[in-house]
Amino acid sequence: MNKIAIIGHKNPDTDSIVSAMVGVELFAKLFGKEAVAYRAGEINNETKFVLQEVGAQAPVLMETLAGDVSVALVDHNEAGQICEQIDSSKIDYIIDHHKLSVKTEKPIFCAAQFIGSTASLIAKMFFEKGLEISQVSSKLLLAGILSDTLNLTSPTTTEEDRILVAKLNETAKIEMEGFVAGMFAAKSNLEGISVGEIINSDYKVFEMGTLKVGIGVWETTSPRSLDEKKVAILEELIVKKEAEKMDRLFFAVIDIIKQNGQLYLIGEAEKKLAEKVFGGEIEAEVMSLPGVVSRKKQIVPQLTEELSK
Repeated sequence: MNKIAIIGHKNPDTDSIVSAMVGVELFAKLFGKEAVAYRAGEINNETKFVLQEVGAQAPVLMETLAGDVSVALVDHNEAGQICEQIDSSKIDYIIDHHKLSVKTEKPIFCAAQFIGSTASLIAKMFFEKGLEISQVSSKLLLAGILSDTLNLTSPTTTEEDRILVAKLNETAKIEMEGFVAGMFAAKSNLEGISVGEIINSDYKVFEMGTLKVGIGVWETTSPRSLDEKKVAILEELIVKKEAEKMDRLFFAVIDIIKQNGQLYLIGEAEKKLAEKVFGGEIEAEVMSLPGVVSRKKQIVPQLTEELSK
Protein backbone atom coordinates (compact mmCIF):
# COMPACT_ATOMS: atom_id res chain seq x y z
CA MET A 1 0.00 0.00 0.00
CA ASN A 2 1.38 3.40 -0.97
CA LYS A 3 -1.45 5.74 0.06
CA ILE A 4 -1.80 6.54 3.76
CA ALA A 5 -4.85 7.84 5.62
CA ILE A 6 -3.69 9.68 8.76
CA ILE A 7 -6.29 10.20 11.45
CA GLY A 8 -6.57 11.09 15.12
CA HIS A 9 -9.08 10.00 17.73
CA LYS A 10 -12.81 10.58 18.01
CA ASN A 11 -13.77 13.99 19.44
CA PRO A 12 -10.45 15.39 18.19
CA ASP A 13 -8.46 17.97 20.10
CA THR A 14 -5.82 20.32 18.71
CA ASP A 15 -2.96 17.85 19.12
CA SER A 16 -4.90 15.15 17.28
CA ILE A 17 -5.78 17.43 14.35
CA VAL A 18 -2.38 19.05 13.83
CA SER A 19 -0.59 15.71 14.16
CA ALA A 20 -2.67 14.31 11.31
CA MET A 21 -2.08 17.41 9.21
CA VAL A 22 1.69 17.58 9.71
CA GLY A 23 1.84 13.81 9.39
CA VAL A 24 1.23 14.30 5.66
CA GLU A 25 4.53 16.19 5.35
CA LEU A 26 6.34 13.73 7.62
CA PHE A 27 5.22 10.65 5.67
CA ALA A 28 6.22 12.24 2.38
CA LYS A 29 9.71 13.14 3.59
CA LEU A 30 10.41 10.18 5.88
CA PHE A 31 8.75 7.31 4.01
CA GLY A 32 8.20 8.72 0.53
CA LYS A 33 4.49 7.96 0.94
CA GLU A 34 1.50 9.93 -0.30
CA ALA A 35 -0.78 10.66 2.66
CA VAL A 36 -4.09 12.38 3.35
CA ALA A 37 -5.12 13.83 6.73
CA TYR A 38 -8.58 13.05 8.10
CA ARG A 39 -10.52 13.90 11.23
CA ALA A 40 -12.84 11.57 13.16
CA GLY A 41 -15.19 14.29 14.43
CA GLU A 42 -15.92 18.01 14.61
CA ILE A 43 -13.08 20.34 15.55
CA ASN A 44 -13.31 22.44 18.70
CA ASN A 45 -13.07 26.21 19.08
CA GLU A 46 -9.41 26.16 20.06
CA THR A 47 -8.48 24.20 16.94
CA LYS A 48 -10.58 26.55 14.79
CA PHE A 49 -8.60 29.47 16.23
CA VAL A 50 -5.28 27.75 15.50
CA LEU A 51 -6.21 26.93 11.90
CA GLN A 52 -7.41 30.48 11.30
CA GLU A 53 -4.22 31.96 12.75
CA VAL A 54 -2.03 29.63 10.72
CA GLY A 55 -4.11 29.95 7.56
CA ALA A 56 -4.72 26.21 7.15
CA GLN A 57 -7.76 24.13 6.31
CA ALA A 58 -9.11 21.43 8.62
CA PRO A 59 -8.73 17.81 7.50
CA VAL A 60 -11.76 16.25 5.84
CA LEU A 61 -14.17 14.23 7.96
CA MET A 62 -13.69 10.49 7.47
CA GLU A 63 -17.03 9.09 6.34
CA THR A 64 -15.81 6.02 4.49
CA LEU A 65 -12.45 4.37 3.89
CA ALA A 66 -12.43 2.10 0.90
CA GLY A 67 -9.80 0.67 -1.40
CA ASP A 68 -6.15 -0.17 -0.97
CA VAL A 69 -5.39 2.35 1.79
CA SER A 70 -3.09 2.00 4.78
CA VAL A 71 -4.03 3.74 8.05
CA ALA A 72 -1.82 5.73 10.38
CA LEU A 73 -3.25 6.45 13.84
CA VAL A 74 -1.96 9.57 15.55
CA ASP A 75 -2.54 10.62 19.17
CA HIS A 76 -4.43 7.42 20.06
CA ASN A 77 -4.39 3.66 19.92
CA GLU A 78 -7.23 2.60 22.26
CA ALA A 79 -9.87 0.59 20.41
CA GLY A 80 -12.69 2.75 21.78
CA GLN A 81 -11.13 5.91 20.36
CA ILE A 82 -10.60 4.64 16.81
CA CYS A 83 -12.93 5.92 14.09
CA GLU A 84 -15.63 3.33 13.28
CA GLN A 85 -14.87 3.49 9.57
CA ILE A 86 -11.41 2.00 10.08
CA ASP A 87 -10.76 -1.70 9.62
CA SER A 88 -8.09 -2.63 12.18
CA SER A 89 -6.38 -4.84 9.59
CA LYS A 90 -5.45 -1.66 7.67
CA ILE A 91 -3.58 -0.05 10.59
CA ASP A 92 0.10 -0.01 9.64
CA TYR A 93 1.38 3.00 11.62
CA ILE A 94 0.89 4.42 15.11
CA ILE A 95 2.42 7.67 16.37
CA ASP A 96 1.28 8.36 19.90
CA HIS A 97 2.21 9.56 23.38
CA HIS A 98 -0.33 7.49 25.34
CA LYS A 99 -0.01 4.00 26.76
CA LEU A 100 -0.18 1.25 24.16
CA SER A 101 -3.44 -0.70 24.11
CA VAL A 102 -4.27 -1.74 20.56
CA LYS A 103 -3.62 -5.30 19.38
CA THR A 104 -2.55 -5.75 15.78
CA GLU A 105 -2.64 -8.78 13.52
CA LYS A 106 0.76 -8.01 11.97
CA PRO A 107 3.98 -6.08 12.64
CA ILE A 108 3.50 -2.32 12.23
CA PHE A 109 5.50 0.90 12.48
CA CYS A 110 5.00 2.26 15.98
CA ALA A 111 6.52 5.43 17.43
CA ALA A 112 5.45 5.93 21.03
CA GLN A 113 7.12 7.91 23.77
CA PHE A 114 6.49 9.50 27.14
CA ILE A 115 6.32 13.11 26.00
CA GLY A 116 3.86 15.98 26.31
CA SER A 117 2.05 15.62 23.00
CA THR A 118 1.99 13.68 19.76
CA ALA A 119 2.97 16.94 18.06
CA SER A 120 6.16 16.84 20.16
CA LEU A 121 6.92 13.33 18.95
CA ILE A 122 6.35 14.27 15.30
CA ALA A 123 8.57 17.35 15.67
CA LYS A 124 11.26 15.16 17.22
CA MET A 125 11.06 12.73 14.29
CA PHE A 126 11.63 15.61 11.86
CA PHE A 127 14.62 16.95 13.77
CA GLU A 128 16.25 13.58 14.49
CA LYS A 129 16.08 12.62 10.81
CA GLY A 130 17.40 16.01 9.72
CA LEU A 131 14.23 16.72 7.72
CA GLU A 132 13.31 20.27 6.82
CA ILE A 133 9.97 21.33 8.22
CA SER A 134 7.77 24.04 6.71
CA GLN A 135 6.75 27.17 8.61
CA VAL A 136 3.07 26.18 8.55
CA SER A 137 3.86 22.74 9.96
CA SER A 138 6.08 24.32 12.62
CA LYS A 139 3.21 26.57 13.70
CA LEU A 140 0.77 23.69 13.80
CA LEU A 141 3.10 21.51 15.86
CA LEU A 142 3.73 24.38 18.27
CA ALA A 143 -0.01 24.73 18.77
CA GLY A 144 -0.36 21.02 19.44
CA ILE A 145 2.39 21.02 22.06
CA LEU A 146 1.19 24.18 23.80
CA SER A 147 -2.40 22.93 23.85
CA ASP A 148 -1.71 19.44 25.21
CA THR A 149 0.79 20.66 27.82
CA LEU A 150 -1.32 23.68 28.85
CA ASN A 151 1.48 26.01 27.77
CA LEU A 152 4.16 23.72 29.24
CA THR A 153 2.56 23.72 32.73
CA SER A 154 0.94 20.27 32.72
CA PRO A 155 2.64 17.46 34.69
CA THR A 156 2.91 15.62 31.36
CA THR A 157 5.40 18.25 30.14
CA THR A 158 8.98 17.07 29.66
CA GLU A 159 12.21 18.96 29.13
CA GLU A 160 12.13 17.73 25.53
CA ASP A 161 8.83 19.56 25.00
CA ARG A 162 10.41 22.83 26.09
CA ILE A 163 13.39 22.29 23.80
CA LEU A 164 11.13 21.40 20.87
CA VAL A 165 8.96 24.50 21.39
CA ALA A 166 12.02 26.75 21.22
CA LYS A 167 13.40 24.94 18.18
CA LEU A 168 10.08 24.97 16.31
CA ASN A 169 9.63 28.68 16.95
CA GLU A 170 12.89 29.40 15.17
CA THR A 171 10.93 28.60 12.01
CA ALA A 172 7.36 29.36 13.15
CA LYS A 173 8.23 32.83 14.53
CA ILE A 174 5.07 33.03 16.64
CA GLU A 175 4.56 35.67 19.32
CA MET A 176 3.99 33.04 21.96
CA GLU A 177 2.22 34.91 24.75
CA GLY A 178 -0.49 36.35 22.52
CA PHE A 179 -0.90 33.09 20.59
CA VAL A 180 -1.39 31.02 23.74
CA ALA A 181 -3.78 33.60 25.21
CA GLY A 182 -5.84 33.42 22.03
CA MET A 183 -5.84 29.62 22.07
CA PHE A 184 -7.01 29.39 25.67
CA ALA A 185 -9.63 32.11 25.22
CA ALA A 186 -11.06 30.15 22.28
CA LYS A 187 -10.87 26.90 24.29
CA SER A 188 -12.86 28.51 27.14
CA ASN A 189 -15.51 30.20 24.99
CA LEU A 190 -18.98 28.75 25.70
CA GLU A 191 -20.85 30.97 23.24
CA GLY A 192 -23.03 28.80 21.03
CA ILE A 193 -21.82 25.63 22.76
CA SER A 194 -24.47 23.15 23.93
CA VAL A 195 -24.19 21.06 27.08
CA GLY A 196 -23.72 18.00 24.91
CA GLU A 197 -20.83 19.64 23.09
CA ILE A 198 -19.20 20.60 26.40
CA ILE A 199 -19.31 16.99 27.54
CA ASN A 200 -18.31 15.41 24.23
CA SER A 201 -15.71 17.83 22.89
CA ASP A 202 -12.90 15.98 24.71
CA TYR A 203 -14.48 12.69 25.68
CA LYS A 204 -12.73 9.32 25.59
CA VAL A 205 -13.67 5.74 26.46
CA PHE A 206 -11.25 3.44 28.28
CA GLU A 207 -11.18 -0.26 29.13
CA MET A 208 -10.33 -0.50 32.85
CA GLY A 209 -10.18 -4.06 34.07
CA THR A 210 -13.48 -5.56 32.90
CA LEU A 211 -15.26 -2.19 32.88
CA LYS A 212 -15.89 0.41 30.19
CA VAL A 213 -15.26 3.90 31.55
CA GLY A 214 -16.01 7.21 29.84
CA ILE A 215 -14.14 10.37 30.86
CA GLY A 216 -14.87 13.80 29.46
CA VAL A 217 -12.72 16.88 30.05
CA TRP A 218 -13.35 20.59 29.62
CA GLU A 219 -10.27 22.83 29.95
CA THR A 220 -11.02 26.47 30.66
CA THR A 221 -9.61 29.72 32.01
CA SER A 222 -13.02 30.40 33.58
CA PRO A 223 -14.37 27.34 35.44
CA ARG A 224 -17.07 29.45 37.06
CA SER A 225 -18.71 29.80 33.65
CA LEU A 226 -19.64 26.09 33.97
CA ASP A 227 -21.38 26.57 37.34
CA GLU A 228 -24.69 27.74 35.91
CA LYS A 229 -24.71 24.73 33.58
CA LYS A 230 -23.81 22.19 36.26
CA VAL A 231 -27.29 20.73 36.76
CA ALA A 232 -27.80 20.36 33.02
CA ILE A 233 -24.35 18.78 32.64
CA LEU A 234 -25.06 16.22 35.38
CA GLU A 235 -28.41 15.35 33.82
CA GLU A 236 -26.81 14.94 30.38
CA LEU A 237 -24.08 12.73 31.85
CA ILE A 238 -26.68 10.41 33.36
CA VAL A 239 -28.42 10.07 29.99
CA LYS A 240 -25.09 9.49 28.22
CA LYS A 241 -24.03 6.77 30.65
CA GLU A 242 -27.25 4.87 30.08
CA ALA A 243 -27.33 5.37 26.31
CA GLU A 244 -23.72 4.26 25.81
CA LYS A 245 -23.91 1.50 28.42
CA MET A 246 -20.92 2.80 30.35
CA ASP A 247 -19.99 1.08 33.61
CA ARG A 248 -18.65 4.37 34.97
CA LEU A 249 -18.78 7.90 33.61
CA PHE A 250 -16.84 10.96 34.78
CA PHE A 251 -16.52 14.57 33.66
CA ALA A 252 -13.66 16.85 34.74
CA VAL A 253 -13.49 20.64 34.52
CA ILE A 254 -9.85 21.74 34.43
CA ASP A 255 -8.87 25.24 35.57
CA ILE A 256 -5.96 26.14 33.28
CA ILE A 257 -4.95 29.17 35.35
CA LYS A 258 -5.15 27.77 38.89
CA GLN A 259 -4.11 24.26 37.81
CA ASN A 260 -6.96 22.48 39.58
CA GLY A 261 -9.69 20.05 38.59
CA GLN A 262 -13.34 19.50 39.49
CA LEU A 263 -14.74 16.01 39.01
CA TYR A 264 -18.47 15.73 38.30
CA LEU A 265 -19.98 12.60 39.88
CA ILE A 266 -23.34 11.30 38.71
CA GLY A 267 -23.97 8.21 40.84
CA GLU A 268 -23.01 6.23 43.90
CA ALA A 269 -20.64 3.99 41.94
CA GLU A 270 -18.71 7.02 40.66
CA LYS A 271 -18.70 8.65 44.11
CA LYS A 272 -17.39 5.58 45.91
CA LEU A 273 -14.70 5.03 43.30
CA ALA A 274 -13.60 8.69 43.33
CA GLU A 275 -13.45 8.76 47.14
CA LYS A 276 -11.33 5.62 47.17
CA VAL A 277 -8.98 6.74 44.40
CA PHE A 278 -8.68 10.50 44.93
CA GLY A 279 -9.77 10.94 48.57
CA GLY A 280 -11.39 14.32 48.04
CA GLU A 281 -14.56 15.67 49.61
CA ILE A 282 -17.73 15.76 47.54
CA GLU A 283 -19.94 18.84 47.60
CA ALA A 284 -23.07 19.11 45.46
CA GLU A 285 -22.00 16.18 43.24
CA VAL A 286 -18.53 17.65 42.57
CA MET A 287 -15.16 16.62 43.97
CA SER A 288 -12.35 19.18 44.03
CA LEU A 289 -9.01 17.84 42.80
CA PRO A 290 -6.23 20.31 43.68
CA GLY A 291 -3.33 20.11 41.25
CA VAL A 292 -5.08 17.66 38.93
CA VAL A 293 -5.05 18.85 35.31
CA SER A 294 -4.13 15.79 33.26
CA ARG A 295 -6.57 12.99 32.42
CA LYS A 296 -3.75 10.94 30.91
CA LYS A 297 -1.42 11.10 33.92
CA GLN A 298 -3.53 12.02 36.94
CA ILE A 299 -6.95 10.41 36.35
CA VAL A 300 -6.85 7.45 33.97
CA PRO A 301 -3.90 5.51 35.52
CA GLN A 302 -5.30 5.85 39.04
CA LEU A 303 -8.79 4.70 38.06
CA THR A 304 -7.39 1.89 35.92
CA GLU A 305 -5.24 0.59 38.75
CA GLU A 306 -8.19 0.46 41.15
CA LEU A 307 -10.61 -1.10 38.67
CA SER A 308 -8.06 -3.70 37.59
CA LYS A 309 -7.65 -5.17 41.05
